[in-house]
Amino acid sequence: MNATNSNHRGLVIAAAVATAVFLIDCNVEQNTAVSVLYIVAVWIAYATHRRNDVLIAAVVCSLLTPLGWYLSPGDGDWTEAIWNRILSLLAIWITAGLCSRALSLDAQRNTSNLLGEHLQQELKSEHSRFTEVQERCQLTIDAALDAVIMFNDRSQITEWNKQAEHTFGWTRQEALGQSLAELIIPERFRAEHLRRLQHFDQTGTATIKNQRVEMSGIRRNGEEFPIELSMIVLRCTDGNQYSAFIRDITDHKATLEELQKRDQQITTLLNSTAEGIYGIDLQGRCTFANTTCARLLGYETPEELFGANMHQLIHHTRTDGTPYPQSDCRIYKAFRNSESVHVDDEHFWRKDGSSFSVEYWSYPVHVEGTLGGSVVTFVDTSDRKRREHLQTKMYEELEDRVALHDQELVAMRDRLDLALEGANVGLWDWDAVTNEVYFSKTAKTQLGYDPEMPWTNFRDWEARLHPDDHDEALQCVKKYFAERGDVYQSTFRLRCENGTYRWILSQGHGEFDESGNPIRLIGVHIDIHEQIENEKILEWLNGELSRTVDALHSSNIDLQQFAYVASHDLQTPLRAIANFAQFLQDDYAGKFDATADDYLQRIVQGAHRMQQLIRDLLGYSRVESRAAPFQPTSLNDAFDDALEMLSSSIAETGARVTRDDLPTIQADKSQMAQLLTNLIGNAVKYHGDEPPEVHVWAETSDEFHTLFVQDNGIGISPQHHERVFEIFRRLHTQTAYPGTGIGLAVCRRIVNRHGGEISVKSQEAKGSTFVFTIPVNHSPIDQFDAESPDAISIGHDNAMGDT
Repeated sequence: MNATNSNHRGLVIAAAVATAVFLIDCNVEQNTAVSVLYIVAVWIAYATHRRNDVLIAAVVCSLLTPLGWYLSPGDGDWTEAIWNRILSLLAIWITAGLCSRALSLDAQRNTSNLLGEHLQQELKSEHSRFTEVQERCQLTIDAALDAVIMFNDRSQITEWNKQAEHTFGWTRQEALGQSLAELIIPERFRAEHLRRLQHFDQTGTATIKNQRVEMSGIRRNGEEFPIELSMIVLRCTDGNQYSAFIRDITDHKATLEELQKRDQQITTLLNSTAEGIYGIDLQGRCTFANTTCARLLGYETPEELFGANMHQLIHHTRTDGTPYPQSDCRIYKAFRNSESVHVDDEHFWRKDGSSFSVEYWSYPVHVEGTLGGSVVTFVDTSDRKRREHLQTKMYEELEDRVALHDQELVAMRDRLDLALEGANVGLWDWDAVTNEVYFSKTAKTQLGYDPEMPWTNFRDWEARLHPDDHDEALQCVKKYFAERGDVYQSTFRLRCENGTYRWILSQGHGEFDESGNPIRLIGVHIDIHEQIENEKILEWLNGELSRTVDALHSSNIDLQQFAYVASHDLQTPLRAIANFAQFLQDDYAGKFDATADDYLQRIVQGAHRMQQLIRDLLGYSRVESRAAPFQPTSLNDAFDDALEMLSSSIAETGARVTRDDLPTIQADKSQMAQLLTNLIGNAVKYHGDEPPEVHVWAETSDEFHTLFVQDNGIGISPQHHERVFEIFRRLHTQTAYPGTGIGLAVCRRIVNRHGGEISVKSQEAKGSTFVFTIPVNHSPIDQFDAESPDAISIGHDNAMGDT
């Protein structure tokens, strides 16, 4: 602004000077050289430092010079005046030229100064930009997600960014100057790394330059991990410089493995489905297919379908044999109209040329927001179509049957009415909302009322209840409604026409609404009056029968007492006979003839056998009469007691008797010992050519202990398995196997007393297995207990068991 004002002032002054000179020139003589003073105005215009102003001033002064001469007074020598004017003009333009030259030189000097200053500013700016770019590069390298490592051709590290510190664990100060190979490359790869550097320096070619390579790196702590490496080469005057961009791909590898695993799972899942699945692009070409798709279409592998036009391959013909244009194919609607399609009335064609009915779904597939094709899922509906055809046929047959059944139902209803009437069963239907009741004719006639009698309300039934049954009958109805049971049942008496009462059994079924309120109750009235009367008679008869049973029980006690006394008292005279017969044999054997000796022998044997028979019979009768109460009994102890009683027989036969661990049960301890003694004794007695082998074990369930006694003896024919438990039943002669035939009968009686069962599994010459059960929780059966001070113990010395 100041420079502009100064220029304006210079021009004004120059103009003022020029005007003053002009005015003076106009008032002096023509030959006076006043016009030369115009150079002052030109010089003043020079002060503006603008050439244009100087030239303008010179032009104006040049114009005013002749004009002033013309206007000046006087008639002097015009020649002198003209030369004065010419000299004035020369002076004006010389002055203007000098001023213009001076201004040009000043302009050149100013321009040079300005250019120098501009160049200096540019240099400073470029230096600042270089510094800024260098800083940005350093910041970019430090902020890079990859580890950026620079090294020279001797593998010495020259740059190490922040991510490299994080990835490998070495700080920048620690890494700079170190050997890259020894710092981050596993030992097995170092020689190869150095060889490649040397090869590049010699040939100028690198195998991994500008490529991403997966390899292994090593951290500061010695941990080896997978990395991805890319490298560029910078050729410098002092040798090659290498920039390595390294990324830790541990997570990437794990993610890739997980993706591969998921991809495998998806592939397995797709191949495990019962539906065929394939995908097509916008041109209808197959992009993928599962195993089921290939199998249903008759191909060995899905790869045979890849790239094929699926419509031309499997969908080219309609069900009627006419061509199926691809433009009409409904599968393509999925990506043509971007909508899902479901079809269940078409056919696909197999590789062998056969076809099958299918139901398929086609869904559009979008890839990154762009329609890329469709995925088709289909199932073979041949079996379903056949089933539907059969179902339709069956439905038609069912309709025919239903029609026939309706006819039969009408006939059955008529027969039911006749049956109800013939059986004297009354039908009733109670509307619980309106309290109206329908009673059939039989419901009225069974009480002697007129079948046409107007009996239509619940009060008609309630009023005829017996006073003693009234409250209970109503309470039974209320209870059924409250509990919403399956069947309503009640017994009561109803008043007949003649004033008497008859017993009625009422049964029915109710219907309830969603809230549980009763809607309807329908059922029958059954006349059970005679049945009630018969039950009364039967109750009297049962009383009489009970008294008779008590009498029989008393008689049974007397019989058992008699058997006990008889068997006990018979022993005294029989013992005398046996003793004296033995005396005769001892004293007179050989003194008579052979016949007498034989008779004596027979008498002695018969007496001893009779004694054994009486003792066994007495033991059999005392299973209940002298039984002990049940208590916890170890069968292991009972087994040991049995072996002790059978020790002589076992030693004599060389028998081997073993057992597994046996349970503790609630039982009569002495009878358990007797039971095992009889069974094991039989096994030892009835052996074959081989020494006896007997094994005892047990199995326990929630209800029973089951015991097994197995031997390798002569066995029992299946036809005698039940007979062997009968008293006095023998399958062998006295000479072959002595005994009384009571032992197994005693076993059965003991087992029965304990609430179990006994049986035998056996075949001749193949051994036997006796099986008996004892309940886990039970009580002994009450039996007669004859008290006798002379009663002998059940557990006598010899085993009574025999078959």
